[in-house]
Amino acid sequence: MAFAYADLLCFRAVVDHGHIGRAATALQVGQPAVSKTIQRLEKAVGMPLFERGAHGVVPTASGHLFLDHVRPLIAQHDAALRAARDIRAQHSGLLRLGLTQATSEGTAPRAVADLLRHRPGLRIQLEIAKSDDLERALQQGLLDLAVVPAYPGQARARSPHAAPRALAHTGEPTEESTDESTDEPTVVGGDRLVVAASPTHPLFAVRRRRNTDLALNDLLPYGWTLPSRASAARTQVDQHYAAQGLAAPTVVLEIEHNTEAALAIVAQTDLLCFVPDLFLRRMADRLKPLPFTALDTPRDWILISRPRAAWTPLMMALRDRLRDNADLIAAGNPGS
Repeated sequence: MAFAYADLLCFRAVVDHGHIGRAATALQVGQPAVSKTIQRLEKAVGMPLFERGAHGVVPTASGHLFLDHVRPLIAQHDAALRAARDIRAQHSGLLRLGLTQATSEGTAPRAVADLLRHRPGLRIQLEIAKSDDLERALQQGLLDLAVVPAYPGQARARSPHAAPRALAHTGEPTEESTDESTDEPTVVGGDRLVVAASPTHPLFAVRRRRNTDLALNDLLPYGWTLPSRASAARTQVDQHYAAQGLAAPTVVLEIEHNTEAALAIVAQTDLLCFVPDLFLRRMADRLKPLPFTALDTPRDWILISRPRAAWTPLMMALRDRLRDNADLIAAGNPGS
């Protein structure tokens, strides 16, 4: 059984809009054409895909199951079209890149700027979001690449941190250009999460008085600014408290990202925060790392793509620039 790409697009549009008429408007076709397409798909599947109601349509259980397979098929088709366009014009095309708040502070902007300088016809779609959201966007084919942090011992389910397969002009992967390091992630930088606070925080006075590093008990009277429990950073802090037989820390300010606004609040209070050390470099007058290193957490930044995606020349060009920048920093020459 084969499905036409246009039919799959129509099905997805009806799901997204929840209404036959609105889907038809979005697709710029007549409503009867959309209805016939859905009927054709339901006949091919052998099950109703939508429940009809007075205010629109919603997918049935079979419709949801079908959708799980439709979205990747559409993403693969769109990726093939982009690859074909990229092959025809090596210096033009669209590259969709995702960064987290932390990785956007690293060398990725420099790599993107360098790529744009050398490829005037290139367009970049840049999304800044949480790691989980970026990974979901990759799975759905909404992004080509993302740079996300990986914690020590953290297993990642996606296969393709490396594994770039070059496309020949036939559109097929070339054997001689296949990257052999398919089991290893492409590390393009890193940072370290540290506990930080305002320079006027009372704990700095405790440190000066004792002339020794702080202990976890010293931190207990103070509240925290932390992301939600679903975040890996929050898990690191909670687990450290639990390992000492303590209840989870008191989170006074819960945040989605370490934004300027959130860190400004920390800088004006006695709250503690758990932030990438890169953030402290640009906020040295407002935030300082506490002399409490037990929670210091090094992270790698890894480049990931959609599982089993063939890497286009543009994707590989950005990967190479990210690698080069990471190598320069590792060699102690970040300004080159």
